[in-house]
Amino acid sequence: MYQPTQCAAPQITGPKQGEITASSYLNGRYELSGSYSPLPHLLVRVSTGSLRSDSRDVRDSTYYRGHHYDLGLGTYWRLGSQGVVGGLGGFGQARNEASYSRGGFILSYPTRYELDARYNKLFGEVYGIIQGGDVVSFGAAYRITQVRFTTLTDRAIPLELSSMTRGEPMLFMRVRLGDGPFEDRPLQLQAAWGTSATFGYDDKNQQPTYSLGARELLQGRGYTTVGITIFPHCLFHRSQ
Repeated sequence: MYQPTQCAAPQITGPKQGEITASSYLNGRYELSGSYSPLPHLLVRVSTGSLRSDSRDVRDSTYYRGHHYDLGLGTYWRLGSQGVVGGLGGFGQARNEASYSRGGFILSYPTRYELDARYNKLFGEVYGIIQGGDVVSFGAAYRITQVRFTTLTDRAIPLELSSMTRGEPMLFMRVRLGDGPFEDRPLQLQAAWGTSATFGYDDKNQQPTYSLGARELLQGRGYTTVGITIFPHCLFHRSQ
C-alpha cells in the first residue's frame, strides 16, 4: 500500500540543464519525472507515477491501483571533473488501493485485505554520482520520507496507523548513449535498486501493537527500476 519512489539523483551539473526520465518498476508501476536547473546550483523537480494491476481471472477480485506526484527543490555541486553531489527536499501526495488474500490452509480461511490509503509525504534526499568515463556512471542516494495518512482503511474500517517515517537507500548505474563528451550525449539508460524500511519497526517484536493491515504498510519493501533519460539541452546544442 505504501509505494516507495526511486530517488531523484539528477545528472545535472550546470545551469540551463534539464532531464526528462521515464522509468518502469518490475511490478508494473510507471514513473515520469523532470528536473531542471534555472540557476547555478539550483534544482527544480517534479515526478508522477501510477500503478494498475487487476487479476485476469474474473472470479478473482485481486487488484493493486495507485498514483502519486512529488515536487522538490534542491542543489548540486561538482566535485572535480568526475563527481557530483547534491540534495533535494519536497513534498508529495498519493492514493493507493489494494484487494488481495493471504494465508489460508486446510483448516483455515485466508485473510482478506481491501486497503485504501491516501497520504501526504515530506522527503529529503542526498546523492552522489561518479563518472567512470564518457559512457558509464555510478551513484548512490539516500532518502528519508515522512508519511502522514489522511485516509487509511481495511474493508472500510479505519486502521490505527496515522504516520510513519522511512529510510530509503538506492544504488544505480547509468549508461550514456551518443557521441562525444559525456555531458553532450542526449540519451541515458539507468538501472536502479532500492529499499524502504520503517524506522523503529520490528515485525517480530511489535505484532501485538498493530493490526495485520497496518503491519502490511509498515513492513520493508524493495524495488528495481529501469529507465531512459533525455537531456533536451544536449539536443538543442546539437541543432546549433
